[in-house]
Amino acid sequence: MMIMKRNIETLLAAGMLLLAMLAFAWADGGFRFFGPLRRIVTPNGDQSNNMAIFCFDNPADSGVAGRIFTLFGSHVADFGPQQTSTVAGATGCPMGILNKAYYLTWDGKANGVVVRSGVYIYQVRAEGAAFTGTLLVVR
Repeated sequence: MMIMKRNIETLLAAGMLLLAMLAFAWADGGFRFFGPLRRIVTPNGDQSNNMAIFCFDNPADSGVAGRIFTLFGSHVADFGPQQTSTVAGATGCPMGILNKAYYLTWDGKANGVVVRSGVYIYQVRAEGAAFTGTLLVVR
């Protein structure tokens, strides 16, 4: 009986710690970047992967800008503007603390022309921070 009581107390303490960590993480209400939904873009008409969707939470409604570069650092395209959805699961992005899903999209094009297949670097800037990563474009 004593072991079971100790296990329940430990479980409750772990649950309270988890709740405290989650509350602390969301308390500042600042910008959070969740990343792209997928890292492979096929801008050749495939409906499931025809664009990159970059998810974030933006409760302060700050300006968010996205850029695409080649591996050599040449600017390819800017993307945006910021979009929101209040329908859960509409974009696949998680809902933020204001019950909205914020996202940017890039259609795999530069000046209206589909880019070449290859690896590209994305950069999303908001609130003085820059978030970078890679995408693979397959035609």
